[in-house]
Amino acid sequence: MAVKCQFDCGIDEVWALLCDPDFRVERSIALGELSAECDIEESGEQVTVKMNREVVRELPSVLAKVFNPQQSLVFTETWQPKGEGWEGKMTIEIKKQPVQLGATMSLMPTASGCEYIVSHHCKAKIPLLGGKIEKFVLSQTDGGALDEVNYLKEKLAS
Repeated sequence: MAVKCQFDCGIDEVWALLCDPDFRVERSIALGELSAECDIEESGEQVTVKMNREVVRELPSVLAKVFNPQQSLVFTETWQPKGEGWEGKMTIEIKKQPVQLGATMSLMPTASGCEYIVSHHCKAKIPLLGGKIEKFVLSQTDGGALDEVNYLKEKLAS
Protein backbone atom coordinates (compact mmCIF):
# COMPACT_ATOMS: atom_id res chain seq x y z
CA MET A 1 0.00 0.00 0.00
CA ALA A 2 1.26 3.48 -0.81
CA VAL A 3 0.80 6.65 1.19
CA LYS A 4 -0.17 9.52 -1.13
CA CYS A 5 -0.53 13.21 -0.37
CA GLN A 6 -1.65 16.04 -2.63
CA PHE A 7 -0.23 19.50 -1.94
CA ASP A 8 -1.87 22.69 -3.18
CA CYS A 9 1.47 24.50 -3.39
CA GLY A 10 4.34 24.16 -5.82
CA ILE A 11 6.91 21.40 -5.70
CA ASP A 12 9.70 23.86 -4.79
CA GLU A 13 7.99 24.81 -1.49
CA VAL A 14 7.49 21.17 -0.49
CA TRP A 15 11.01 20.19 -1.58
CA ALA A 16 12.53 23.08 0.41
CA LEU A 17 10.99 21.76 3.64
CA LEU A 18 11.92 18.15 2.88
CA CYS A 19 15.53 19.37 2.46
CA ASP A 20 15.52 21.35 5.73
CA PRO A 21 17.14 19.30 8.53
CA ASP A 22 15.70 21.60 11.22
CA PHE A 23 12.17 21.03 9.89
CA ARG A 24 12.68 17.25 9.87
CA VAL A 25 13.89 17.24 13.49
CA GLU A 26 11.05 19.58 14.55
CA ARG A 27 8.51 17.30 12.84
CA SER A 28 9.87 14.16 14.53
CA ILE A 29 9.75 15.73 18.00
CA ALA A 30 6.29 17.24 17.37
CA LEU A 31 5.03 13.76 16.42
CA GLY A 32 6.16 12.31 19.75
CA GLU A 33 9.57 10.84 19.01
CA LEU A 34 12.10 10.87 21.85
CA SER A 35 14.93 12.35 19.78
CA ALA A 36 15.95 13.04 16.19
CA GLU A 37 19.05 14.11 14.30
CA CYS A 38 19.18 14.93 10.61
CA ASP A 39 21.97 15.52 8.11
CA ILE A 40 21.36 16.40 4.45
CA GLU A 41 24.05 16.30 1.79
CA GLU A 42 23.91 17.34 -1.85
CA SER A 43 26.32 15.77 -4.32
CA GLY A 44 25.75 16.90 -7.88
CA GLU A 45 22.03 16.40 -8.45
CA GLN A 46 21.67 13.69 -5.77
CA VAL A 47 20.35 14.56 -2.31
CA THR A 48 20.99 12.20 0.62
CA VAL A 49 19.04 12.53 3.87
CA LYS A 50 20.25 10.68 6.96
CA MET A 51 18.17 10.65 10.13
CA ASN A 52 18.66 8.96 13.48
CA ARG A 53 15.44 8.75 15.48
CA GLU A 54 14.55 7.27 18.88
CA VAL A 55 10.92 6.17 19.12
CA VAL A 56 8.58 4.32 21.48
CA ARG A 57 5.86 2.13 19.97
CA GLU A 58 2.83 0.42 21.49
CA LEU A 59 3.31 -3.25 20.63
CA PRO A 60 0.74 -6.06 20.50
CA SER A 61 1.51 -8.68 23.17
CA VAL A 62 2.77 -11.26 20.64
CA LEU A 63 5.33 -8.76 19.30
CA ALA A 64 6.29 -7.36 22.71
CA LYS A 65 8.02 -10.70 23.32
CA VAL A 66 10.25 -10.13 20.28
CA PHE A 67 10.71 -6.33 20.10
CA ASN A 68 11.68 -3.64 22.57
CA PRO A 69 9.02 -0.85 22.51
CA GLN A 70 11.83 1.76 22.46
CA GLN A 71 13.70 1.58 19.18
CA SER A 72 16.57 3.32 17.42
CA LEU A 73 15.89 3.93 13.75
CA VAL A 74 18.36 4.98 11.06
CA PHE A 75 16.74 6.42 7.90
CA THR A 76 18.75 6.92 4.71
CA GLU A 77 16.98 8.56 1.76
CA THR A 78 18.60 9.05 -1.64
CA TRP A 79 16.79 11.39 -4.04
CA GLN A 80 17.44 12.02 -7.76
CA PRO A 81 15.77 14.45 -10.15
CA LYS A 82 13.13 12.83 -12.35
CA GLY A 83 11.61 15.06 -15.03
CA GLU A 84 10.18 18.09 -13.23
CA GLY A 85 10.16 16.29 -9.87
CA TRP A 86 12.13 13.91 -7.66
CA GLU A 87 12.23 10.19 -6.98
CA GLY A 88 14.04 8.35 -4.25
CA LYS A 89 14.73 5.21 -2.27
CA MET A 90 14.82 4.84 1.49
CA THR A 91 16.24 2.26 3.86
CA ILE A 92 15.13 2.17 7.48
CA GLU A 93 17.34 0.23 9.86
CA ILE A 94 15.65 -0.76 13.11
CA LYS A 95 18.74 -1.32 15.24
CA LYS A 96 19.08 -4.75 16.85
CA GLN A 97 15.91 -6.04 15.18
CA PRO A 98 15.57 -8.81 12.54
CA VAL A 99 13.57 -6.62 10.15
CA GLN A 100 14.49 -5.04 6.82
CA LEU A 101 12.44 -1.99 5.90
CA GLY A 102 12.61 0.22 2.83
CA ALA A 103 10.59 2.41 0.52
CA THR A 104 10.39 4.09 -2.84
CA MET A 105 9.28 7.73 -2.95
CA SER A 106 8.34 10.37 -5.47
CA LEU A 107 7.50 14.05 -5.41
CA MET A 108 5.99 15.12 -8.72
CA PRO A 109 4.23 18.25 -9.98
CA THR A 110 0.49 18.09 -10.72
CA ALA A 111 -1.88 20.55 -12.40
CA SER A 112 -2.83 22.02 -9.00
CA GLY A 113 0.45 21.66 -7.05
CA CYS A 114 2.35 18.44 -6.42
CA GLU A 115 1.94 14.89 -5.13
CA TYR A 116 4.12 12.93 -2.71
CA ILE A 117 3.94 9.12 -2.78
CA VAL A 118 5.82 6.69 -0.53
CA SER A 119 5.51 2.92 -0.83
CA HIS A 120 7.04 0.86 2.00
CA HIS A 121 8.18 -2.78 1.95
CA CYS A 122 9.22 -4.97 4.86
CA LYS A 123 10.87 -8.33 5.42
CA ALA A 124 10.98 -9.93 8.88
CA LYS A 125 13.44 -12.77 9.40
CA ILE A 126 11.54 -14.52 12.19
CA PRO A 127 10.07 -18.02 11.71
CA LEU A 128 6.30 -18.35 12.19
CA LEU A 129 5.80 -14.70 13.22
CA GLY A 130 7.35 -13.09 10.12
CA GLY A 131 4.07 -12.34 8.34
CA LYS A 132 2.41 -10.83 11.43
CA ILE A 133 5.48 -8.73 12.14
CA GLU A 134 5.65 -7.47 8.55
CA LYS A 135 1.97 -6.44 8.59
CA PHE A 136 2.36 -4.66 11.94
CA VAL A 137 5.59 -2.88 10.93
CA LEU A 138 4.06 -1.75 7.62
CA SER A 139 0.90 -0.45 9.34
CA GLN A 140 3.03 1.50 11.84
CA THR A 141 5.34 2.80 9.10
CA ASP A 142 2.48 3.85 6.80
CA GLY A 143 0.70 5.51 9.74
CA GLY A 144 3.87 7.39 10.65
CA ALA A 145 4.38 8.49 7.03
CA LEU A 146 0.79 9.78 6.92
CA ASP A 147 1.36 11.75 10.15
CA GLU A 148 4.56 13.19 8.65
CA VAL A 149 2.94 14.38 5.40
CA ASN A 150 -0.03 15.82 7.32
CA TYR A 151 2.41 17.74 9.54
CA LEU A 152 4.18 18.97 6.38
CA LYS A 153 0.82 20.07 4.94
CA GLU A 154 -0.04 22.02 8.12
CA LYS A 155 3.39 23.68 8.12
CA LEU A 156 2.96 24.77 4.49
CA ALA A 157 -0.51 26.17 5.28
CA SER A 158 0.76 28.31 8.18
